[in-house]
Amino acid sequence: MKIGECFVTRNMGRKKPEIRIEMKKLIVDHYKSGKSIRKVSDILKISKSTIFSIICKYRKTGSVENKARTGRPAIFKRREQRWFQSEKKITINPRISAVKFTLEARSFGKISHPETVRNILRNHDFHSRVARKKPFISRVNQKERLKLARCYLKKPKEFWESVIFVDESKFNVFSSNGKQKVWRRPNTELKLRNLRATVKHGGSSQLVWGCMSSFGTGNQELIDSKVNKYGYLDILKRNIRQSAKKMGILATFKFYQDNDPKHTSHICRLWALYHCPWSLKRQPKSPDLNPIEHLWDNIQQRLH
Repeated sequence: MKIGECFVTRNMGRKKPEIRIEMKKLIVDHYKSGKSIRKVSDILKISKSTIFSIICKYRKTGSVENKARTGRPAIFKRREQRWFQSEKKITINPRISAVKFTLEARSFGKISHPETVRNILRNHDFHSRVARKKPFISRVNQKERLKLARCYLKKPKEFWESVIFVDESKFNVFSSNGKQKVWRRPNTELKLRNLRATVKHGGSSQLVWGCMSSFGTGNQELIDSKVNKYGYLDILKRNIRQSAKKMGILATFKFYQDNDPKHTSHICRLWALYHCPWSLKRQPKSPDLNPIEHLWDNIQQRLH
């Protein structure tokens, strides 16, 4: 292939911009006024072939407007497209992949691309999204939660004012659990403001035990190592009654903690039975229902 032929071949696929409707109408006005095609071409700086095509179209249709283009016909008919969103398919099994959908669609005797199936689902307002995480709760636990919630729903406001909520939380001092993005220009990744500080040999996180009630926060204790049921019992002995005394509810406070294994151990439950005026019953899968989680979240945000 010669250089000239190569140049022509590469430019054959380049599409020229379409003439605007206003310009087409101007061409027709010049033609109606008696000007020749060559004259109109010289005035508007448009090729004679383009002007000739516009005038011929006007002679046949009486208009220069473009007709509605139908485009490529759809592979699947409307009835077949409804099959994709039927209750036996996408509604019942939303985790099915577009590739598997495409293979099942061959029952219509048609072969298509998975992207075609995705476009059909998008047109019916189905969009691929990452499934949100939610702790699994069995039907038995759902009934137990609902039963306990209805029991506590009837309690007056004064009942909750003297409840001490207890929990532990880990705080990341130098970094977060996920990725941290920064806005920066190229070749500025090592500037101090664009870096995320890290430390060696741990030290980037701190485990904290704390408690709170409607009267405020109680004692907090920093935990330097992994805590078992005996270490947790020592924390309760040092802090629970002292915190209740500071809040002024020592004689009437109610003790609440989640169902962590060391919280529900025999020695901790036995100690709470003799040293706490009242221990509240916990729901199954209870960590997400402890109000102190909001306090931990606020501390983490301020720390960041």
